[in-house]
Amino acid sequence: MALAAEAFMTQLAAAEPWPENAALYQQLKDEQILLSDNASSLAVQAFLQMCNLPVRVVCRANAEYMSPSGKVPFIHVGNQVVSELGPIVQFVKAKGHSLSDGLDEVQKAEMKAYMELVNNMLLTAELYLQWCDDVTVEEKQWEIRRKMKAIGWAGKSLEQVLEDVDQCCQALSQRLGTQPYFFNKQCKGLTFQYRRLVPKIRPTELDALVFGHLFTILTTQLTSDELSEKVKNYSNLIAFCRRIEQQYFEGHDKDSSSSATSRSAKRSLLR
Repeated sequence: MALAAEAFMTQLAAAEPWPENAALYQQLKDEQILLSDNASSLAVQAFLQMCNLPVRVVCRANAEYMSPSGKVPFIHVGNQVVSELGPIVQFVKAKGHSLSDGLDEVQKAEMKAYMELVNNMLLTAELYLQWCDDVTVEEKQWEIRRKMKAIGWAGKSLEQVLEDVDQCCQALSQRLGTQPYFFNKQCKGLTFQYRRLVPKIRPTELDALVFGHLFTILTTQLTSDELSEKVKNYSNLIAFCRRIEQQYFEGHDKDSSSSATSRSAKRSLLR
């Protein structure tokens, strides 16, 4: 009965409009946040920007302990707290906002496969590098070491991990090609391009996820630049990150709901 009541309350909350005071929580910048957590947070921020949903970024030392799953980032919307990109996408969809509604079932399956690729390769590679980095606090290293053993990455060399990253980037680069986004999903309305009206093209959840990880890898100063150099080999992925940065983050600095979003990506690809 309690579970049914909780599900009912969640449905009621999802039916309410998106509030102006929605907040996204993450760890303190530089002092606590790991490369992988920073990438995940930026992916959620990009997703919400693409949905045109305002959010205020709040950095807290105890963000992980405030999260219902113990993971960051998480959003606080009304009386609901939701963590991680997947559940946040579903929560936002329940409120009537979706980036992938225009895709058919085959495209949705393909998008999901590429999202799993990013999580299995890029996210895990970020964790691996953190595990190898002496700067990572001891408590986090133990947690990451346990994960690496669980997925069979503990015995991998850095060269093998970088090769996995390169293969992932190659697959993403081939899928993107010369398109502005990974799926050229047309949405309602027209826009001017080359002095003529053309259908608007919108990004999907995959674009938000890929941007979060690639942009973070490209703009975060690590003890080694080997990871970012792998990404830089693919010019269309660099152009993709610049495009997302320009369209969804540049010029938002004066907006109080998104100023923290811009600060989360301290270095710009446009410089």
